Amino acid sequence: MSEHQEGALGVYRVLDLTDQKGAFCTKMLADLGADVIKIERPEGDATPQHPPFAGDVPHIERSLYFLFRYANRRGVTLNLETADGKRIFEKLVKKADVLVETFPPGYMASLGLDYPALKKINPGLVMAASPSSARQGPTRTGRARTSSTTP
Repeated sequence: MSEHQEGALGVYRVLDLTDQKGAFCTKMLADLGADVIKIERPEGDATPQHPPFAGDVPHIERSLYFLFRYANRRGVTLNLETADGKRIFEKLVKKADVLVETFPPGYMASLGLDYPALKKINPGLVMAASPSSARQGPTRTGRARTSSTTP
């Protein structure tokens, strides 16, 4: 893969830890040229089981819902709850520009992979989470806020 992709965001790498709540966000980034890497849990993603299916034939590789939302990206399966999974994830974070995740509040922190920990690995990392994942973090002015109560 070349260093720079075509498109407005071709110089950026995005780590995608989203479920259905964030899939369209990372799809837009991928469609604009970002190198998006979908990180999937070992048990897989339920999205490929969603209809409609190409040719009305139910199969995980024929889900139009999945194919549309996850086009233009690469993928890797990692178990973030294991030492090996964390080590590989941290290597990916070192080379990423953006991380988008939709885990429940506190999950990333419980793994030692919250924003303060990841910022030590990659000081330039931008991390985004779905509003329903309410967490606190610095705004552009540096003051902390809770994302679920502030628009």
